Amino acid sequence: MLVTYPALFYYDDTDGTNVPYFVHFPDIDGSGTQGTSLSDAMAMASDWLGIHLAHYIENGQDLPQSSDINSLSLDEDAPFKDEPDFLSYDPEKSFVSLVMVDVAEYLGNQEPIKKTLTIPRWADKLGRELGLNFSQTLTEAIADKKIQA
Repeated sequence: MLVTYPALFYYDDTDGTNVPYFVHFPDIDGSGTQGTSLSDAMAMASDWLGIHLAHYIENGQDLPQSSDINSLSLDEDAPFKDEPDFLSYDPEKSFVSLVMVDVAEYLGNQEPIKKTLTIPRWADKLGRELGLNFSQTLTEAIADKKIQA
């Protein structure tokens, strides 16, 4: 169950720490994450996104609508724009990017529950011909419905 959200990557190596990247998701409540390098920041961003989206799903909340990446601005959508001294960044090394995560990897309680269902004969036949795992297919369809809601 792959999901993609835009993120703002701010680079600032002037604060004396070894963590120059700060990552903010303007569509998701919460501050964000950090990274020691670009690849670390991307990995941390995907992990942060997975944890937060799984929390939404597990608590019966709708996932936030994902913004159009082309409508985002590092300045206008900055998480601390009202506190200009709090977040300084290098505009040459800062950017907006899409971050993708497989939310299924972050969902808890994977304990299976037995369900009995009825499907049309043609669907059963086709599913068997395709070698589908009906439980997995239904689980993915339910997750996709939630994501598309």
